[in-house]
Amino acid sequence: MLISTRFAIASTFGLLVACGPSEPVTDATPEALPDREESQGVVLLRGLPTLGTKHSVAIVELDPEAENFGEILYEFEPGLEGEPLHHLYYSPQGRLYATGLDPACSLAEIGLNRDATGSPAVTGVDCLDTAGQQVGEDIMWHPAGGTERMFVTFMGGDGTADGGSLVAFDSQTNDVIKVIEARQSDVAPGEPYIMYPHGISAFGNRMVITSTIHPDLASGVGNSITVIDLDSLTPTETIQVEDAKPVGFPSSPVEVLFVRPSIVADVEPAVLVNTMFGFETWRIPYDEANDSFGPVEKIYDGASSGTGVPLEFYGTADELFVSHALPGIVKRYDLASLPDLVSSGPDIETAAGAHHMIFYTTRSGRDVVAVQNNLLNLGNAADEDPTDIDFIAKINDHSITVHDLETGQLLAGVNFKERYGKGIDNVEALFGSGFVHHH
Repeated sequence: MLISTRFAIASTFGLLVACGPSEPVTDATPEALPDREESQGVVLLRGLPTLGTKHSVAIVELDPEAENFGEILYEFEPGLEGEPLHHLYYSPQGRLYATGLDPACSLAEIGLNRDATGSPAVTGVDCLDTAGQQVGEDIMWHPAGGTERMFVTFMGGDGTADGGSLVAFDSQTNDVIKVIEARQSDVAPGEPYIMYPHGISAFGNRMVITSTIHPDLASGVGNSITVIDLDSLTPTETIQVEDAKPVGFPSSPVEVLFVRPSIVADVEPAVLVNTMFGFETWRIPYDEANDSFGPVEKIYDGASSGTGVPLEFYGTADELFVSHALPGIVKRYDLASLPDLVSSGPDIETAAGAHHMIFYTTRSGRDVVAVQNNLLNLGNAADEDPTDIDFIAKINDHSITVHDLETGQLLAGVNFKERYGKGIDNVEALFGSGFVHHH
């Protein structure tokens, strides 16, 4: 199904947007103490051409009790002229990778080390060979055929209209092992296909990837997930997750979580799927004994609950957190109750575009969560930036807000567009200590 115009969703989204404070005031007492790496985030910043700024990788202080909260402690500009880096991931060995929106650098390894003084520093950004696959999104490390591989979803695939791919890489050398693709236009009706893949998760010998939206945000939208057999590295099944269409488009599954015993002991495995345009969370039971998936079931309806654009699954030792870009909410659930969604506390009210998050403690020992509030940063119409897309601008606050983890209280926030003239594409914990479960 084609989208006739990428601006058509603006009016519907606008009804749900609630503007949060871009620069809230902390109630904590600042203290001039040494830096603590536990509260520092690695942030991918997008340069805005009309504001004269460039893409960068930055290390930012995020302790609301620090007097330099929101300060960029270190910044590295990789010299990328096109689209910026997009998402950050640490490998099990601690190597830092980033997917990218630009065909010239859709996957990169970032050198994050310590300098002669022991301070963290970025030593370089190495764009990797992707065998022509474009617009990298999510990364997961998982065994396949007895060998651990790095799997990356490429929403653009080789650039074909209904394309998209999943690529298996050698997790040590970064060499391409196999490009896994199956265009809907090429396969027989009813056969599994891969289209615009974004989210990724796995358990045992089964991996699931989502079918989200064409990278140009105009050519097409998906409504399914695809199951990959990790022994043969081939797609085996495509499962639709769609009901009502609150914005008139296919559901656009975005992130997916394979609930498994490594996350919840003795759990009955199931797949949870967030649908970006369906505003829903779905559950698909999995029978490990015969490698089969049961009937899909909608377990959260955002259209009737006042939320839209559910995005990420994150978790701590005892809670699952789901970000909803509209109006800017993070919902929380009891981890032990998965795959049921049982509320475990109050919603965390953030700002428009609630998306990625990290968890850490302040210098006084307070448990907090930092939430990145933006879907994508594509410019600003006020500056006549041609990269601006109206409906996305409505769900971008360009900020990180920090909240008390128990109560959800807003403690502090920094707006990167106002303070640094840049958009924020991703936040990750420095050296990878900021969450327990993701994917």
